[in-house]
Amino acid sequence: MQAISQENSDIGRRRYGSDRRVSADPGYTGLEKRIAGDRRKGIRQRNLQRFLTSDLTFGKLQSESDEEIGQLLDISRSGLALRCFTNGKDTQDYSELDMFLSGGDFAIGGISIKTVSDTELANRSPFSTVIFKRYGVKFENLTREQKAGLDYFLINHTSGKA
Repeated sequence: MQAISQENSDIGRRRYGSDRRVSADPGYTGLEKRIAGDRRKGIRQRNLQRFLTSDLTFGKLQSESDEEIGQLLDISRSGLALRCFTNGKDTQDYSELDMFLSGGDFAIGGISIKTVSDTELANRSPFSTVIFKRYGVKFENLTREQKAGLDYFLINHTSGKA
């Protein structure tokens, strides 16, 4: 009877995604991690927690010669990520950002930024010609009003941790 209950508990763990090897060996890290190593051991660049936006929020990236509007993906006190539609343009070095809600009841303008990442997002449909990019930006030299507006946005217009 003892062996049957042990066997049933193993089936239940496998059914819910629990691996018997993990429960048997606490040092087990999985085949992929043993081969490739742990990618999280590098230098940690992000100091503050990122949050998902709960409302439809947009950002307008501006450079000296160009501007782009994108949807906010996540945000923290030190920076944010935007998803922008691109039409084959070269990557710009954006220096300023305006943030605004789609309803118009919140906006912060003239935020100095530095672009830290620019990656092309995978296209979900093989037949689509639309290309999206994900821009990661870091805030620089925020004024007192911009910091207060950013804190207000984080408290009132974010839903959870990214």
